[in-house]
Amino acid sequence: MNNNLLVKNVNFSYGKHKVLNEISFSCENGITALLGPNGAGKTTLMNILVGLKSPSSGYITLNNTDISNIKNNGIDNIGYLPQHFDIYPNISGYDFLSYVCDIKGIKSTKKIQAMDEVISKFNLNDVIKKSFGKYSGGYKQRLGIAQAVIGHPKLIIIDEPTVGLDPEQRLEFRHYLSHIGNDQITLISTHIIEDAELYSKNVIIMKNGDIILDSDINEVISQAAKNIYTLVCDLNDFKDIQSRVTLIEERRLNNDLIKIKFIKDEHVLNGSYPTKEVSLENAYVFFQK
Repeated sequence: MNNNLLVKNVNFSYGKHKVLNEISFSCENGITALLGPNGAGKTTLMNILVGLKSPSSGYITLNNTDISNIKNNGIDNIGYLPQHFDIYPNISGYDFLSYVCDIKGIKSTKKIQAMDEVISKFNLNDVIKKSFGKYSGGYKQRLGIAQAVIGHPKLIIIDEPTVGLDPEQRLEFRHYLSHIGNDQITLISTHIIEDAELYSKNVIIMKNGDIILDSDINEVISQAAKNIYTLVCDLNDFKDIQSRVTLIEERRLNNDLIKIKFIKDEHVLNGSYPTKEVSLENAYVFFQK
């Protein structure tokens, strides 16, 4: 089934402080990355999508069903992994998954089947009967994503999934993300742009409560590449250049050379510079300038 999430003209304010301003976008099956700096409104938007907050105005539909109101937000259709996933330390992973099934209305033989499926898929067999307090950071994230996808919800919301994980755990988590997203809508908020580039097909970039870009990742990179120069120079030239351009990236190649990427400005530097090797991270920095 091809699912559809529609967010239309959503606003949200804390008192006089406006956090979301006329937010509109749509998503279908697959992984969409939600990017933006702290304070952009990402977490508030996700809290609205999972029913923890109600928008000041606007509406949200999931497969043509209005889920704007917290009371109408069907928990059985939505999975959520918050940034700081935590449960009582003395509860076992098995009992927690059982509880999630209960509140989602998954009963009887379907409950056992649903639990066995995610326990196997996310390699939790060795720890599933242990108390949560004995889980490593990686196992906690595995259990977190398992509870989010159990029962095959139509919409999965994941907030900052790899924050606090070491590189090996991040690599492992990316592997598990490849198991989801094809048959449901998955919206992932992240500060780690490299993660988004690896597993997402679309990207939404937010800034100051607004959506400034909503597009296919390849198109986002292509748009930015038209405005970014790449240059390899020595350290002496770099000191001069960096004072005259807006840098996107700088990377030391060896003791003498450094590769830089910067927003092109014909009035700043003379000459021709290649516009290649532009990453999603470069594009993100460009559009936030």
